[in-house]
Amino acid sequence: MVVVCIVTRRHIGYCMHRVNMLRHHGVKPILVFDGGHLPMKSEQENKRARYPNLILSAGNWTDVLKQENVAYVVAPYEADAQMTFLAVSKLVDAVITEDLDLIPFGCPRIIYKMDKFGQGVEFQSSRLQQNKELNLTDFTKQMFLEMCILSGCDYLQSLPGMGLKKAHALIKKFKSYDKVIKHLKYSNVVVPPMYEEFFRKALLTFQYQRVYDPIKEDIVYLSDISDSDGDDKDFLGPYP
Repeated sequence: MVVVCIVTRRHIGYCMHRVNMLRHHGVKPILVFDGGHLPMKSEQENKRARYPNLILSAGNWTDVLKQENVAYVVAPYEADAQMTFLAVSKLVDAVITEDLDLIPFGCPRIIYKMDKFGQGVEFQSSRLQQNKELNLTDFTKQMFLEMCILSGCDYLQSLPGMGLKKAHALIKKFKSYDKVIKHLKYSNVVVPPMYEEFFRKALLTFQYQRVYDPIKEDIVYLSDISDSDGDDKDFLGPYP
């Protein structure tokens, strides 16, 4: 079994304890590091005063990981998208993380809150419609993603008063974000002039962000995307 562990600012000793615990139980871990700056995340990164270049973090780990014979990947941009790609491509069986963004990215199997004994909470995207807190019956994958973005995400702040339950109700009623935005405008809700355009870009970033394909040994999109429309796609992560 292969499981991906996300590594950003965790201390080496803490993470290596988890790595060795997984290996003790026959699990082959692959550590995934954040890479370069993603244009769509500029505002959120500035607010969080995040490290300017997390590739340096991966560099600090290189000797330790090679010495311990631990596999790792440095994502072109975000580790979230990279881990989702590895899982969707069936290159790993599950992802261990604390980041909820992997759910709207479409990661099929995630382990949250894993403790030092290997106990955690498993999420499976195939069981989303069994959720008891939000009725997701008849929600498509697209509707679910749009609901997540509408409620607020790393790529787009939510509108004032827009939480998950309200976003759920609106998407359930109107089926698509453009109809929701039109409804909000007609209801005299203040919607910033560029909100709909930023929403579209957030949607595309979740669907098509650039990642590294270890089989092709090349940078690819998270999902297949047409290059024929001529749109500027640098917000998905400029090709390195």
